[in-house]
Amino acid sequence: MSEPMSEDLVLEDVAVRYGDVVAVEGVRAVARPGEITAVTGHSGAGKTTLLWAVGGLLESGSSGRIRLGERQIGDEVGSRDAGAVLIPQGSALAEVLIARDNIAVPLVAAGMSGGDAGEAADRALASVGLHEHAGHLAEELSGGQRQRVAVARGLALSSLRLAAGSLVLLADEPTSELDHDTRERVVVLLQDVARRGGIVLLATHDPEVAEVAAARWHLDDGHLETALP
Repeated sequence: MSEPMSEDLVLEDVAVRYGDVVAVEGVRAVARPGEITAVTGHSGAGKTTLLWAVGGLLESGSSGRIRLGERQIGDEVGSRDAGAVLIPQGSALAEVLIARDNIAVPLVAAGMSGGDAGEAADRALASVGLHEHAGHLAEELSGGQRQRVAVARGLALSSLRLAAGSLVLLADEPTSELDHDTRERVVVLLQDVARRGGIVLLATHDPEVAEVAAARWHLDDGHLETALP
C-alpha cells in the first residue's frame, strides 16, 4: 500500500466560461490533504462548476492552472490519474442496476476484481445504513436513499484511490436530501476520508455541514470572496 498523499491541491487563476457567461472567475486557493475544505455560496455561485473543473469533467471553457503538488491536473486523464472521485449532486445512478451493482461496477472498471468489488460495495452500503437495500433497483429507492448510494459509491472509490496513495474527493451537496441523523453519519464518513489523508472538497449550502471543515472557500457569483482559515 502506498503512503497517504501529502501534496496540496492548488488552484491558480481558475476561470470557467460558457460563451459570454462567467461561471467561475480568477479563483486562487489551496486545499490540503487530511482536511475537509467546504465550498460554500448561494445556488448558482459556481460551486459545482469549480468541483467539475478540478475533476477534469468540463468539456471546454476553463482556463488557469490546477495542480496537485507539481502535477498539473484539471483535464480528465490528469485528474483521474491523480485520484479524483466525484460524488455528484443528484445520485447519477444507473436505473437498471441494483444498489450494490451501482457501486461494484465502477470499482471493477477502476481495476478491482468482481469479488472484491462486491464485498467493498456491501461495506460501503452498510456504512450509510443501506445494507438491506443492496438488492433494490435504483428506481425503487427514495431520493434520500439514492443519494446515500451515491455517497457509498464515492466512499468505496475513495478507499481504492487512497490505497493507491492519491485522492481528491469532490463531494457536491452530498447531504442535501438527507435527514439530520443520516446527514451527521455521512459527515463523519467524509471526516474519516480526510483523516486517512485524502483531500476533500465539500460543496454545501448547509452552514452546519460547513462548520466541520478545517477551511472554507466561499463563492459569490463565481468569485472567491473568502478562503479560510
